[in-house]
Amino acid sequence: MSTQLWQTMRLGSLDAMVGNADALMNLTATPNGMILLHGPIGCGKTALALALCKERTGIQLEENQCVHNPGRVYAQHVHALDFDLGTALEPKIFFYWRDPTFIIVDEAQTLTKVRQQTRLKTMPPRPELTLVFCTNEPEALDPAIIDRCTKVRLGPLTARELPEMVKRACAARGIAYNSEIVRALNRSEIFRPRAIIQAVDAIAAGKSIAEAVSGQHR
Repeated sequence: MSTQLWQTMRLGSLDAMVGNADALMNLTATPNGMILLHGPIGCGKTALALALCKERTGIQLEENQCVHNPGRVYAQHVHALDFDLGTALEPKIFFYWRDPTFIIVDEAQTLTKVRQQTRLKTMPPRPELTLVFCTNEPEALDPAIIDRCTKVRLGPLTARELPEMVKRACAARGIAYNSEIVRALNRSEIFRPRAIIQAVDAIAAGKSIAEAVSGQHR
């Protein structure tokens, strides 16, 4: 099991998402522009951004990937550190690129204030550009940038949504669904999608349910 289950279960489409129905509805209704996807670690921000990219461009991006079809569409996933260093994304693309463009800036809380103030605050509106910031610390972004974004917050699953995620994870890893997994996660108050999936992955690797769940953080 070299590939972690949470990577295998990355969303293939928006309608495959479990939970966060209000956030998903808000995101679906959001036009191109600047989008702030925020919420606790492990709630699916990156996965949702990648699924949105596929829905709007037809491109299934992987992390740290750039795809350019000349004359059609440009799409890229980049971590904020790389964005700041300029090694993966030249800032001028925001000003001069004319193909439809979809950029995901992950871990956006690590963007330097210089990059935020000199590039992003002054970036002119472009209808062909979608720029998605993913972060668990939105307060680290410049208020002027936050004001320009459509804000979509993701949160943990509810107790009612938990069984569906466990069923999907068990099916994806090829093990039998066991309702005791759900009960153990409920008792430990673990409702973040990635933690749920990692617990199922640990069970598939031979750990007991108690061990797998205790290895996760609320």
